[in-house]
Amino acid sequence: MELRVKHPLSKKEVKEIIKQLSDMFGEEIASKMLKKKDDVKVAEFDKTTEIIIVNERPMFIRRKDLIFPLVIALYNLSDEEDLRKWPRRVVVDEGAVPHILNGADVMAPGIVDADEDIREGDFVFIVEENYGRPLAIGIALMSGKAMKERDRGKAVKVIHHARDKIWQITAR
Repeated sequence: MELRVKHPLSKKEVKEIIKQLSDMFGEEIASKMLKKKDDVKVAEFDKTTEIIIVNERPMFIRRKDLIFPLVIALYNLSDEEDLRKWPRRVVVDEGAVPHILNGADVMAPGIVDADEDIREGDFVFIVEENYGRPLAIGIALMSGKAMKERDRGKAVKVIHHARDKIWQITAR
């Protein structure tokens, strides 16, 4: 399957994405992911999902009006950044890694750290504890504080993970 580019984004749309990223991660991190002068296009993945391409590289996933970095984009950033300290992160132990890479949701017992500002319903990204490499993105099913405190229950609904269809198309 190939990504079909639909159209470039306007400067106004790019500014809106930068604003969303700044609200999520802070301006410093947002500026590492997207700049106003970047060449930004939209490609359709399926009926509900679009991939935002920045300077010919897939960078973001958009569902409805929600935008979040792709796992491959976070992976590339993790060469220079320690994602285990970023906002919106959920850090899991090595025992959880194979399950998440097979598409399983994140369970509270496997979580070793989480951003305490995470609220239920937020987009979050999951990283492994040893190297800080991103594994998946998903929707928080509980607060970050609860993720750290609870020893049972589903904490994150995974919507995109390394090795899934989106990864296979975007990690070229």
